[in-house]
Amino acid sequence: MKYISALSLLLVILVTGCSGITMPGISLDKGNHQVVIGNTTLASKLKFSHSQTDLRDGYLYASVEAMNKTDAAISLNYRFYWYDVNGLEINHPTSVSCTLAIKPNQILLLQALAPSTAATQYRIVVRDTNN
Repeated sequence: MKYISALSLLLVILVTGCSGITMPGISLDKGNHQVVIGNTTLASKLKFSHSQTDLRDGYLYASVEAMNKTDAAISLNYRFYWYDVNGLEINHPTSVSCTLAIKPNQILLLQALAPSTAATQYRIVVRDTNN
């Protein structure tokens, strides 16, 4: 039963991500479909822009700017997820999450190099470290 519930939730997330609709607790940044934000409150505090990718020695390099739109510092955690040409996730032990603090109105560059030359797509999941 837990397996079916998990699959149902995953299907809802995938459909929601493709349609640009926000579901409670999870938000897909409307201007940047590579960024999944851990909750809607955090989504209202951040702006993502200048998403870029290029190849470096055959490996996909991805970057996106994150801006704190508030007058308070935000502590967040982010992780890059990598996908092959078929949209399947590439699991790799070196893919780690990073924690950082963004000062009020500060812009930081979130960036990573894919762990495999098979990666052709990416997604960043961003969560508030306080929740």
